[in-house]
Amino acid sequence: MNKRVLWIILAILMFMSSIILIVYWLWGNGMFGPVSESSPTTTYEQFTYPSLTDPSVTVTDPAVQTTEPSETTEYVSPIDFEQLQKVNPDIIGWIYMSNPAINLPVLRSPDDDSFYLYHDAAKEYAREGSLFVEHEYNSDDFSDMCTVIYGHRMSNGTMFGTMQAVFSEDGAFDDPQYIVIYLPHSQKIYQICATIPADSRHILYYNDFYSMGQYEEFIDSVYNTEGVEVNLLEDLRPRYGERLLILSSCLWGDRSSRYLVIAKEIGS
Repeated sequence: MNKRVLWIILAILMFMSSIILIVYWLWGNGMFGPVSESSPTTTYEQFTYPSLTDPSVTVTDPAVQTTEPSETTEYVSPIDFEQLQKVNPDIIGWIYMSNPAINLPVLRSPDDDSFYLYHDAAKEYAREGSLFVEHEYNSDDFSDMCTVIYGHRMSNGTMFGTMQAVFSEDGAFDDPQYIVIYLPHSQKIYQICATIPADSRHILYYNDFYSMGQYEEFIDSVYNTEGVEVNLLEDLRPRYGERLLILSSCLWGDRSSRYLVIAKEIGS
């Protein structure tokens, strides 16, 4: 009788453990709904962020300049890269977006492209990892014809956690959406032209963006995409020669697929 009770207890515990694992897997894959924009938390207290309300950070409409920039004016980054690179020389840039609120360093390992999948900007293990580019495919100055920044879609809203939810809202593109990349000696401004779900094929491995034919073939494939998560701004359709920035994260509800935010460079 005692053995029977013990087996029943063990069976119940195993059943409950299985339920917990299934629920955790579903939660981690976003099955319970996309995270809201208000969820992001910061895990980089040791770094100095530019303030989201800093008047020197103007991303509302970077295409509109109230004054002509002077050729003799030396660029001064709002990011203290000298201090950041003392902490970690792999910090090559800083990405700023106002909506969703993304305000984070961009990393590039010189020898291990998978390192920042699960390490933060201080090289400490972190489940959310960092935003990063791959050294095998992208330079450290965003001068390539196409640069891809990878980041996890974290359920707590960190990294690219709120990106898909924000851009899936009605009216998300009623106003222009911009991405600013701060570099040690310059900055780059991109305007978002498309957001799409995609398969997991490696974009930079399968596409040579220096080839006009492959560049245009990729853009055609983007603008032929259909679905509820698709936003295509036809008047901003990239043309060969325009540098691209792609933000890549896991697709909500399907970690084997990707959610891509595609932008083209419009200025500095």
